[in-house]
Amino acid sequence: MTSSHPDAFSEAPLSSQHSVRSRLLLPFTAYFLMLASTSFIAGGIVHLGLGENTVFYITLAAVGVVCFTAGNYLQEYVIQKNRRATGLGTFLLVSFVLSVGIGMMTGGIQHYLDNPLYSTVLIPVGLLLAVAAFAVRERLTLGRKVIRLTAGTLGVAALLFGGLGALSKVVATPAGHAHGAEAGTVPTTHPSPQGAAEQATEETAAPIPAVMPAETPGAAAEGHDDGHDH
Repeated sequence: MTSSHPDAFSEAPLSSQHSVRSRLLLPFTAYFLMLASTSFIAGGIVHLGLGENTVFYITLAAVGVVCFTAGNYLQEYVIQKNRRATGLGTFLLVSFVLSVGIGMMTGGIQHYLDNPLYSTVLIPVGLLLAVAAFAVRERLTLGRKVIRLTAGTLGVAALLFGGLGALSKVVATPAGHAHGAEAGTVPTTHPSPQGAAEQATEETAAPIPAVMPAETPGAAAEGHDDGHDH
C-alpha cells in the first residue's frame, strides 16, 4: 500500500536542515560573538588606561561592541523573534552600555595588579552600567523591588570602590605591563651569531703587551758591581 502523503519523505531533510540551523548554528554564533566580544572590550578598555597602542585598543574595543551587538541581535531578533518587542534604537543603546559595562568589570578584575587605581574605578562603574542596562533590557518598572535593586547595586559599587581603593595602597604595582613577566626583571639579550663572531674577532685582534725577559741573578750582580766599585 503506497503512502497517501508523497511529500512526507521530502519534508524530512528540510526539517532536519532547519533544525540544525535554528538549534545549533545560530545559537552557537550568537553565544560566540557575545562571549568573544567581552574579551575584546575588556582588553581594549584596560589597555587604554595603561597607555599602550591607543589606536589599536580603541579599534579592538569598538570591534567588541559590534560583535556583542550582532550576537545579541541574533539572540533577540532572529532566534527569539523579538519576543520582548524592543525597539531597534533602545536595543542598540542597551547593547552598547551593557557590553561596555561588562567589559569594564572583567577587564578591571583581570588587570587589577597592572593598574590598581584605574581598575578601582572600572569595576564599580562597570557594575552600575551593566545592571542599569540589563534592567532597561528587561523592562523593569519602577517599584519597591527596583528601588531595592538600585540601592543594593549602589551599595555594592561603593563597597567595591572603597575596598579596592584601600587594597591598591598596599598592592605593589609592577614596573610596566607584561603578561607572564615578573616585575622588576630585566630581559636578557642574546647576541646573534654574527655579533658573537665580530666580538671574538675584536678580542683576537687586540694588541698583546710585550713581555720583558726576566733578568737572571748573575746579570743583576754584574750590574751592581759595575756601578759601585769599592
